Amino acid sequence: MPKRDADHMNAQRERILRAAIGCIGDLGLERTSVAAICKAAGLSVGAVYKHFAGKDEIVAEALRFAAMAEATIPERWPDLRDSIAEVVDEEGFDVTTIARTNLQLLASSMRQGPLRDMLAPLLHRQLALLARRLAAMSDDGQLRLRMSPARTALCMSALADGITWIGLASGRPHDEIAADIAAGLACLVELPDG
Repeated sequence: MPKRDADHMNAQRERILRAAIGCIGDLGLERTSVAAICKAAGLSVGAVYKHFAGKDEIVAEALRFAAMAEATIPERWPDLRDSIAEVVDEEGFDVTTIARTNLQLLASSMRQGPLRDMLAPLLHRQLALLARRLAAMSDDGQLRLRMSPARTALCMSALADGITWIGLASGRPHDEIAADIAAGLACLVELPDG
């Protein structure tokens, strides 16, 4: 068998992670299997096991892959508001896949167990990143927070997810969903006059 170069292996790994995210959104976490991920990725079971020991490891890595990085959080309020409100493709995923995957993971992690143990630190990290950025914006006078940065980050996340889920479930156009999210986010901060 020919040896694969690092770029090929990295591309294959990303295909597996993207397939896992899609499967979780379509099937739910419990019904997502290594076989379903293999099929969605167009890879053999052997190819998947070259990268991961099993489903739990794939899911954990897929969550890290999809998590926001601090460098991607805008530093100016209008840009942050717009990035949260955007109802567009994210990392090459359609909005419905992202919304369904988030909903499936949150629902599955409500029970105590390994998924909650894995997801909780990632959720806390994401909220902490957003809270730090909001605190920095408040410190430099871009806005005044109506609550603590941590509580504001939590409310922003819940508002964006909730409006997205309800909007998609009711068939609303993406631009209307985005406008509602932006309006809701504006209620959580005060902007300086001028």
